[in-house]
Amino acid sequence: YGWVIVGIAALTMTLVYGVRHSFSVFFPSILDEFGWSRGSTSIMLSIHILAYGVLAPVAGSLGDRWRPRRVMPMGIIILGLAAASCSFANKLWHFYLIFGIGTPMGLAFCGWPLLSPALSNWFSKRRGLALGVGQVGGGLSFVYGVFAEFTIIRFGWRMAYVVMGLSLIALLLPLFLLLFYY
Repeated sequence: YGWVIVGIAALTMTLVYGVRHSFSVFFPSILDEFGWSRGSTSIMLSIHILAYGVLAPVAGSLGDRWRPRRVMPMGIIILGLAAASCSFANKLWHFYLIFGIGTPMGLAFCGWPLLSPALSNWFSKRRGLALGVGQVGGGLSFVYGVFAEFTIIRFGWRMAYVVMGLSLIALLLPLFLLLFYY
């Protein structure tokens, strides 16, 4: 059953880190709509990465205390709602708050800080292989930008954020509530 958990981890990594890694796909549309400078707009990704760095140890600590199975659904909901909420942003500070603080909070609580120990506890033999296969989703998350680009072209950047956020919740939440054990 541990390999089922590895598969869930790889899918999770693809989708949740896809929110961060698709930023470059949203960037031109946001610049076009608002006319902000590239520097001011790109700071939202810097804030996002900084916030993730601060929140990852907190998430790991809560995972130690309450187990990843309890913490990760909260992270999925936070990340999904924060990504969808980006569609409502009209001011730069909205993006700083929602994408810069909200999405990394959800990401830390459903990403690698909790997936790694969960996978490690399923495997004593072949642990390195399990962690490596689970981390494949981190690489695939860059490909998620293709889905984001398709959605932006088809429906606009605002609806693409809604689709991204709600699809995270719709796909991952049932997996974690029904199948993810640790």
